[in-house]
Amino acid sequence: MTELHGIVSAMLTPFVSDVGPVDYEWLPGYMAFMEQGGLHGVLTLGTTGEGPSMSMAERERVLNIVIEHKGGMFVIAGTGCAALTETIALSNYALGQGADALLVMPPFYIKQPREIGVLSYYRALCDALPADARVLLYHIPQVTGVPITPTIIDGLLDSHPAQFHGIKDSANNWEHTKGLIERYPQLRIFSGSDKFVANALTNGAAGAVTALASAFPHTVRAVFDAHQTGGDVATAQTRLSALRDLVDATNTPPALKAALAWTSDLPETSVRLPHVALSNEDAAQLRAGYEAL
Repeated sequence: MTELHGIVSAMLTPFVSDVGPVDYEWLPGYMAFMEQGGLHGVLTLGTTGEGPSMSMAERERVLNIVIEHKGGMFVIAGTGCAALTETIALSNYALGQGADALLVMPPFYIKQPREIGVLSYYRALCDALPADARVLLYHIPQVTGVPITPTIIDGLLDSHPAQFHGIKDSANNWEHTKGLIERYPQLRIFSGSDKFVANALTNGAAGAVTALASAFPHTVRAVFDAHQTGGDVATAQTRLSALRDLVDATNTPPALKAALAWTSDLPETSVRLPHVALSNEDAAQLRAGYEAL
């Protein structure tokens, strides 16, 4: 079974237009672009990939293509839905198609659910999956409104230690990520922040799942390579963090899709509403800032 480690792209999903279908024919070339960028794995259908904006049928077809064209990379499938029944169905589908692991956000529609309710949600999911399924919890409370708390982590480790494989921490709080690494050495902890890639690798994380790797894979991989070879990690991380600031000045999926037009040979692709494409002015400023780096 493939080890989950290293630099993972929170990959984009291409759309024909902001109200149009997924551009499925675009995906194989994109997978090749990311593999050529030196990435260890991809996360499909996550936040950057606009997964919650897609139908079940669309997500299933994207999964088929991504897994078919994964090459030497591993695939983590984002399968969290508001409805437990859909999460179970999409998770089993992804595993059946050959996904290496699942990333599951908590149910995000119910306001302030009790911890026991969220824990029971994950337990019910694990009960419905194969015994060898690898499940990573997705901590991004600023988006879902539902944190992955120690009570949930400890409870799932107690009941489903074989399936509970790790956590992606995207709360943008290094002390929180560091605490997870230290407290749960049995879990694969991934930083979800581009700004903490160096910190994560230095402190024993499994790796980083980053949005910028979806359009700037070499820039993120440079931090990993410097860490592995004893190179200048600080300089590589400073460059990555500066690029993150440029992207944050606009909006992540629209900015990354605009950037792909000049970081790859791929045709332009669209976001899906409610995301809105960058203006020509914002796209030009992003490119100028990148080239200045």
